[in-house]
Amino acid sequence: VFSRSASHLDGSEAQFVVTSQVNHPDGIAVDWIARNLYWTDTGTDRIEVTRLNGSMRKILISEELDEPRAIVLDPAAGYMYWTDWGEVPKIERATLDGTERLVLVNTSLGWPNGLALDYSERKIYWGDAKTDVIEVMQMDGSGRRVLVDDNLPHIFGFTLLGDYIYWTDWQRRSIERVHKHSLEREVIVDQLPDLMGIKATYVHKTFGMNPCALANGGCSHLCLYKPQGVSCACPIGLELMADLTTSPTSFLLFSQKTAINRMVIDELQSPDIMLPIHSLRNVRAIDYDPLDRQLYWIDSKQNAIRRAQEDGNQSETVVSGASLGLQPYDLSIDVYSRFIYWTSEVTNVINVTRIDGSRVGVVLRGEHDKPRAIVVNPERGYMYFTNLQERSPKIERAALDGTEREVLFFSNLGKPVALAVDNELGKLFWVDMDLRRIESSDLSGANRIVIEDSNILQPVGLTVFGNFLYWIDRQQQMIERIDKITREGRTKIQARIASLSDIHAVHELRMEEYNKHPCTSDNGGCSHICIVKGDGSTRCSCPVHLVLLQDELSCGEPPTCSPEQFSCVSGEVDCIPQAWRCDGFAECDDSSDERDCPVCSEEEFQCDSKQCVDFSLRCNGEINCQDRSDENKCEVLCPMDQFTCANGQCIGRHKKCDHNTDCTDNSDEIGCYATEEPSFPPTNTIGSIVGVLMLLFVVGAVYFVCQRVLCPRMKDDGETMTNDFVVHGPPPVPLGYVPHPGSLSGSLPGMSRGKSVIGSLSIMGGSSGPPYDRAHVTGASSSSSSSTKGSYFPPILNPPPSPATVRSQYTMEFGYSSNSPSTHRSYSYRPYSYRHFAPPTTPCSTDVCDSDYTPGRRAPHASSAAAKGYTSDLNYDSEPPPPPPTPRSQYLSAEENCESCPPSPYTERSYSHHLYPPPPSPCTDSS
Repeated sequence: VFSRSASHLDGSEAQFVVTSQVNHPDGIAVDWIARNLYWTDTGTDRIEVTRLNGSMRKILISEELDEPRAIVLDPAAGYMYWTDWGEVPKIERATLDGTERLVLVNTSLGWPNGLALDYSERKIYWGDAKTDVIEVMQMDGSGRRVLVDDNLPHIFGFTLLGDYIYWTDWQRRSIERVHKHSLEREVIVDQLPDLMGIKATYVHKTFGMNPCALANGGCSHLCLYKPQGVSCACPIGLELMADLTTSPTSFLLFSQKTAINRMVIDELQSPDIMLPIHSLRNVRAIDYDPLDRQLYWIDSKQNAIRRAQEDGNQSETVVSGASLGLQPYDLSIDVYSRFIYWTSEVTNVINVTRIDGSRVGVVLRGEHDKPRAIVVNPERGYMYFTNLQERSPKIERAALDGTEREVLFFSNLGKPVALAVDNELGKLFWVDMDLRRIESSDLSGANRIVIEDSNILQPVGLTVFGNFLYWIDRQQQMIERIDKITREGRTKIQARIASLSDIHAVHELRMEEYNKHPCTSDNGGCSHICIVKGDGSTRCSCPVHLVLLQDELSCGEPPTCSPEQFSCVSGEVDCIPQAWRCDGFAECDDSSDERDCPVCSEEEFQCDSKQCVDFSLRCNGEINCQDRSDENKCEVLCPMDQFTCANGQCIGRHKKCDHNTDCTDNSDEIGCYATEEPSFPPTNTIGSIVGVLMLLFVVGAVYFVCQRVLCPRMKDDGETMTNDFVVHGPPPVPLGYVPHPGSLSGSLPGMSRGKSVIGSLSIMGGSSGPPYDRAHVTGASSSSSSSTKGSYFPPILNPPPSPATVRSQYTMEFGYSSNSPSTHRSYSYRPYSYRHFAPPTTPCSTDVCDSDYTPGRRAPHASSAAAKGYTSDLNYDSEPPPPPPTPRSQYLSAEENCESCPPSPYTERSYSHHLYPPPPSPCTDSS
């Protein structure tokens, strides 16, 4: 810790003059007329002044100083001179109040360490430790020349007394002198270690006079003389106002680890001063109450929020985090409601405490929330905070009671560490430590732009003051600013300030505007939280552990509801199911279940009533929102083979107008039968019944004719047919042959290649199987590998008999030989039935056997049937449904209308694993 001290010439009565905020003082000079003390500080890069007793301290120059070192005064003329050995070495001059700066020399300089004035000859002498010379010039900067340029290893201290120039040399460890005219040199003292500065003065002789010598020039505090006359100045913290001195009302505060400083942004005022606040151990965040003129800060070592007056008096603890097990992180003051909003690293919540230290409660908490930086905007009723969740940092906004919460930014964020609100522009500013940039947006989160992103290393604080945006960089130890509108004019305000932690702008509180705020008078009548609304009115609210009572002013304990219930804020209804919350209908008397509805997540759809439902339920044909908004404006495109319901649901096209409600909105049955009456069956249904009766009559007649006339004649010729039968392809398999189960691993004759017997046996399904599929007509495949249809036979109902078979070859039972008369069973034909669809055609009916079954066309040769397969014609009107198809047989040859019909699947050996034998053929003998 550096300080300025004073004592008598004999060293007695030594005392400290300046002890605070002195970093690395290098030069010192006394104004013996005005009784002021000047010094340079190469640590803070400033030139300051105070009274000789250390009072009334003021910073004169703090900008464009790099490494100020030596300083000398000319009180009679009103000037001071100093050297700067920074990147651009120079010798400057200014008036004693720090104004009218002028660079006298800035060329051919290295380390101008020493400086001395010759008041009688009006000359300036200096020594340079890098160029190793002693030079001289007139006080106006003219007539520069070298005085000594040899054997000067390292000049440091430098002074003039009479005709001699004295200096100290670090390397030679000596004190030497030279005559300013004859240039005679001599060593005064040799081999003295640790030599630093040197000063020679007349004890009983002074030079010059100025008005400050009489009654302090008429000034109440500092009298700073300059060529134009007396300049009265105020020390840090006071302003000169028409013979009165008052404290400034607008200024900047910035904190270091163990200090809090104030900076007045005015060239006529002191740039900054360290406030006399003691026992600061680790200052993390600061704020200011302009009404009571008190400073608030968070000390992370003490885990407390403390406050004090500007002069350091009335220092006290407001919130003791140590006793509550908390660790305050950041704070912001609502000056109108007299509340302190602060975040905690331990509990990860936003707390509210009154100015007097009494607790209000928690206003925001979440399972995964980590609120850190916070700033309140009570003029508009909002607070802004950073939420540093792992891997997903956010900047959010909420009402002052934690409701109306919304995420403003969640992308392109690294670690936002500080926020600032500008109500004049309606802007939100933030600084990101990881991305090393400053950004801004509207208060609603719109119009996001980058303010500055170059040469920012470790930003930790941000604030808005006037037309500028100020920020602090801990690594660069600097305070900088930039124009908040044009984003130009970036300027370094202060440098070499170690351990910077926060910065805050204090604006003048205009009492007229303060009294207009509705929450200033008795907190708006609210027992806890007063929030101003957009129309200027107020609403009262409560922390999370309390609810607003029926008077809408006071907070009380909430009703006891189960976790599955929602607690109404007020009214006779206390608890309702959580499912009723934000469903578009108010069940609570005060409609609190429909207020402050949560923002739906990305995986949810928000109904018009603010209800949240899973996004997969959107436009699914079912109403999930209470207000039906999840099924509005749906653009659903159903496949070509499906019908689109009025609500967007897709159903099979065959379900349209089937007298069954398949669409949830019944639109598949609307407008189907324009002439039908509710009490009578449809006309087409009656026609269908009549058609079925006629069909049964015709089938019966045909059967009777076949049994009595046709079949006996075919029976008489049966032996001839058998002798003339020609076999093509592999030898036939006896119809009564029952294979061993182990032999079923290969393919069977009459089936497509590559099909196992297990797959082929699927055609033998019983009556419990599904109806026919027109895409898989029985008999649509032969043993030829070129067939592309019917390679898979679906389970069928009892197939009709084939006219090309005889009873002895057709009647059989599973596990017995077909020639056993006791195995004969007769099964009635089960007609094809599929709802509202015509049955497939039969390629080998009892009358014709065409390979393609194209009306009016027969296949020229039987082999073409196997190659082409079969096609079905479903264009039936009122004709009776024919029986399912029967595959061609390679064992029997028809005589006329049945050319080489393939055998029924039940006559192949694949039938041997079916549980039921086929029905008898109408062409077999009934006996």
